[in-house]
Amino acid sequence: MKYLIPLFILGACSSGPVQLTEKAKNLEVYAQKPTECRVQGKVVGKDEMGSKELALNDALNQAADLKATGIFVNQEVPNGKVMQVFATAYQCD
Repeated sequence: MKYLIPLFILGACSSGPVQLTEKAKNLEVYAQKPTECRVQGKVVGKDEMGSKELALNDALNQAADLKATGIFVNQEVPNGKVMQVFATAYQCD
């Protein structure tokens, strides 16, 4: 029994890579800031292992929750092992 607690704690501290949700798979990443779209909000995607792709997945998942149709990445910030993607979520008709 005393060995189960450390294994449980180790499992609770680790998290898998951020996968795109079904809603987020349909979103676009705009190369230019959209001018004819409504801003749905700001999102910050984050990956603790420094992956830009996984941080972008996190941002897209958040944008999908805001019912956005896409995001424009404002800034990518590597900070040691942590990668953050700051983006604006847009709803384009």
